[in-house]
Amino acid sequence: MPLLTRNRVRFGPFELDPQSGELFKLGQKLNLHGQPIEVLSILLEHPGELVTREDFCQRLWPQDTFVDFEHSLNTAIKKLRQSLDDDPDAPRYIETLPKKGYRFIGTVDSNHVVDEAERPQPSPWKRSLVKAMAAGIVLAIAAAALYWLYRPRTPVVTAIHQLTRTGHQKKSILRTDGTRVYFLDWLGGGRGVALTQVATKGGDVSRIELPQIPNPRLADISDDGSQLLVLSASNRFESPAYVFSLPGGPPRKVPGPPLRFPAFMPGGRQVAYLQSSDLKRLFAINLDGSDAHAMLTAPGPIASFAFSPDGQRTRFSIDGKMWESRLDGSGMHRFLLQHEEPISAGFWSPDGRLYGFVSQDRDGSDLWAVTESRVGPFQFTSRPTQLTFSPLFFRFWTPGKDGKQIFAIGETRRGELSVYDPKSGVFESYLNGISAGFVDFSRDGQWITYVTYPEATLWRSRADGSERLQLTFPPMGVILNPKWSPDGRFIAFMEWGPVSDPNKRTNKIYLVPADGGAPMLLLAGDFLPGDPTWSPDGKSIAYGGAINNQTEIRILNLDTRRSITVPGSQHMFSPRWSPDGRYIAALTADQSQLWFYSFESARWQQLPLPSPSWLADPAWSHDGRYLYIFDIYRIYKFRVPDGRAELVASAEGMEILAPVFHWDSWFGLTPDDRVLILRDRGTDELYALDLEYR
Repeated sequence: MPLLTRNRVRFGPFELDPQSGELFKLGQKLNLHGQPIEVLSILLEHPGELVTREDFCQRLWPQDTFVDFEHSLNTAIKKLRQSLDDDPDAPRYIETLPKKGYRFIGTVDSNHVVDEAERPQPSPWKRSLVKAMAAGIVLAIAAAALYWLYRPRTPVVTAIHQLTRTGHQKKSILRTDGTRVYFLDWLGGGRGVALTQVATKGGDVSRIELPQIPNPRLADISDDGSQLLVLSASNRFESPAYVFSLPGGPPRKVPGPPLRFPAFMPGGRQVAYLQSSDLKRLFAINLDGSDAHAMLTAPGPIASFAFSPDGQRTRFSIDGKMWESRLDGSGMHRFLLQHEEPISAGFWSPDGRLYGFVSQDRDGSDLWAVTESRVGPFQFTSRPTQLTFSPLFFRFWTPGKDGKQIFAIGETRRGELSVYDPKSGVFESYLNGISAGFVDFSRDGQWITYVTYPEATLWRSRADGSERLQLTFPPMGVILNPKWSPDGRFIAFMEWGPVSDPNKRTNKIYLVPADGGAPMLLLAGDFLPGDPTWSPDGKSIAYGGAINNQTEIRILNLDTRRSITVPGSQHMFSPRWSPDGRYIAALTADQSQLWFYSFESARWQQLPLPSPSWLADPAWSHDGRYLYIFDIYRIYKFRVPDGRAELVASAEGMEILAPVFHWDSWFGLTPDDRVLILRDRGTDELYALDLEYR
């Protein structure tokens, strides 16, 4: 065992504090937490000795823990080596012993011990001063005892138990009354969504029938567990709200306007909510529809919110940062300043001692938590602790009633690229079902580019999938809508990033050589350029963007590097240049209308859909005669310019997604204009996470 320097183990320029779980380099704290720190601590306990993979498993995961041990250990070792700048092929600190385990081979400084300074002999004191000092010592001891008694503890997940095995998507909120967990089960096959319940110990699931509420969506549960707040999801944002008494009372509509993200306030007599027209304000309304009023005004658009169990405070997220204030908005300040990744979905446990939240980075989303305690006017908050790690990702969760469990939806992410067969009317696997989307083919049809899911990196290959080459790498942000240049030499794409910090998010357009190389920045700035599309001669690129919250479409001349605005394109985005160069198609900013611009007439013309809902991904046929559009699950094509619509394919009843925003969807076209989609082949199931406080 190496000796400690003020409880720190030193090796090279690094120091590890095993008690706090902190790693320092030349005195600067590194951003490393959780299992990588635990792995390093175990290795440093046995420097120069083999630590087997079985040893790690026993130390890090109890026997009843549900986890992909091999993947999780490999991930922890990878992150640790990145922080230590350690090359696995030429290691300085961590050596891999294949099929056995790992060994710490660095030099541990075992001779550096900081001795306590010699204590000076006290001078004689007057009796009164001695009494004062004694009283101070007593008070300090009492304060230390109080702190030890009420100190914030570190929450640790000791086991994970799977509660459901329905095989359906569950990408929505969940709540518990202490005996059952309520959630939404996306049934697939065109059967819609079911409000579902399962026992907190797991077992069979059962549906809650609410024929009085069209398209029901779970919103919240009262703090006493007696009532559910249910939405009738009849439009995109606000929805009518109903209160449903458990176990089976008739639902009662909350009078007043439709609500966005409604939630019970403590006591269950009022509902808090947002309005799309004014997302900076948090509103409240009585259950009888009276006294609708604004409670507070935030410094930015509120994305999610929650209330403390005592009803004194609220916390809300703005652009991935957490804020806190009293219910009237006073005392407003940032919360969890030290946490860098985006934060959302924060909730308190019923006793107020645990506050958990979801944190997302490029690799996925995980659960984090702090513990809190209060002694008189003093509030103690622990450091944020990561509770969950891949391969399961957690975005939706709710605390258990006893504070000893968390219920969460764990998801694995994988897609399958599929093509529509017009003869059979079904979607079949394409390119061996690779997990990728945003597919685009070179003009000669010999090459393909795509974005992998869930990594969101750019690749290119032959049309048969051979000669694969990765073109973008982290820390570049996620990649959207790559497009081949007409001569096949370059690929234009949009970077959306960085995902880890929405406040610094900037859209950019790059060009990358098709044979690989460093991407070349083409467009950036406050306009937030995106969706590049080439002119047929390869001399210009049209793109969308927004300034002062107003979208428009511009064209960049690649020779002069100057852009002009397409006349009349205000409030439009997502441009697509026709192969013959005569038109540019685009969507309105609310994604409800499809238009195309004629360069010959300098006019815009609308292409009407039978029943437009949520349009996306306009695409031209390769001969330029037709324009395709995605409307939720239906794909239409229009003959241009007369605008005659024809239903080409339907993905209704299928679970589909986009390579970057997996809650969204995407479609594309093959060189012979067959429809491509990315089918969701991941899993969503409900889990119970056991907690201990240490």
